[in-house]
Amino acid sequence: MSLRFVFFLGRRVLRGRGGTARYLKGAVLGIALSLVPLVVVMEVSTGMINGITARLLEVGTYHLQIALPSNTTETRLSEIAAAVGGVSDVVAAIPERQGTAMLISAHGAAGVSIRCVPPDVFSRDAGFRSFVTIKAGSADLARPDSLLVSSALAASLGIAPGDVVNILTTYGEGMTGLPRLTQLRAAGIYETGYQDLDKTLAYAPLGIASRILSPRAARTLIGVKVRDPFADLAPVARAITAVAGEDLRVATWNEIEYVRLASFRTTKALLLFIMALVVAVASVNVSSSVIMIIFERRHDLGILKSVGVAPRALSLSFLLAGFTTGLLGTALGVAIGLLVAVNINEVIAGLEWTVNHVLALASLVRSSFDPSAPAIGGFTLFNSAYYLKSIPIRIQPLEVIAAAVAALLLSALASYLPSSRAARTQPLEILRKL
Repeated sequence: MSLRFVFFLGRRVLRGRGGTARYLKGAVLGIALSLVPLVVVMEVSTGMINGITARLLEVGTYHLQIALPSNTTETRLSEIAAAVGGVSDVVAAIPERQGTAMLISAHGAAGVSIRCVPPDVFSRDAGFRSFVTIKAGSADLARPDSLLVSSALAASLGIAPGDVVNILTTYGEGMTGLPRLTQLRAAGIYETGYQDLDKTLAYAPLGIASRILSPRAARTLIGVKVRDPFADLAPVARAITAVAGEDLRVATWNEIEYVRLASFRTTKALLLFIMALVVAVASVNVSSSVIMIIFERRHDLGILKSVGVAPRALSLSFLLAGFTTGLLGTALGVAIGLLVAVNINEVIAGLEWTVNHVLALASLVRSSFDPSAPAIGGFTLFNSAYYLKSIPIRIQPLEVIAAAVAALLLSALASYLPSSRAARTQPLEILRKL
């Protein structure tokens, strides 16, 4: 059997005669359209998970945390942080006290988590600095009464840089002591781009922690940043334990954020499974197309088998046509999917703009007939109040390659079944049915 002859037959199947190639063109389009949402969902979900994870690591939980007794003095806290900072692979060790409070302004009140950190946290922690953007005012926490407020809190409570706000905390045993009211001044308004962090956090200088947070109710810790948070952190954790003390617990970010990250991974897997079913259904279209081509070319097939063409050659020629169809559909679908994924923020903004203008026009038309009719509400496809302010996209080549290979394998399998059956059919049986 000559491979050249197989390619010749396969090319004739692809080129078609009498319009038979239209079936393969439809299969190419079907595979492409099924791959577009798969690639978009895969890359967008990966980008969102990576973006949220990065903010949780750099602004929220650190790479590792050392839990200390709540009554640890500030001097002792600084000593342990300095010792941990000298451990190999550690790039920053930030002492911190955390507690809950009521933030009260002239326009309202809201529950917040107060994080008391060193005034030079921006210079000491490059990761924190890269994700915290000062929208107004200053990030300077040198004044003992300064406070950094998130943009979400500032918007809801009407806080501007320089405004005096009140912090109401319980001060006593546990959370049951007498309330303590402390006046602070908003030094700046910050934003991380992740609303789940922005809407509940406020930052104050570490030196004021003993005044506003009860030693019994506050959480005392040292946040540790390492060179590579995605590497095996067990050796670093052991080295930190040896320096900080065997009685202190060191937790990695994987342990702290396990539930949240597991939820993200499960949601992504479910979405990809649904999209993969769409691709599997589209690949069946390849099988249907090959069956129709075999049916329309049964006369040629019968003649070729009568003159002694090997069944394997015929089977491979149709298999080659099906595989080429899958290849073209996969290439087209992946290209369009990546194009949409890379520009997903612009695509979402464009869709929202278009739909909202259509709704505004519909509302205007309806109001001309019924002036008392309420206006049609706006349409929001992506609400940044629950997610990131914008979706960061970083193409994962291995994921895209895996999706493309899976689509090719499904296309090859879908075309193999009818091809092998047609090749096994006896020539007299084919010619008798003509």
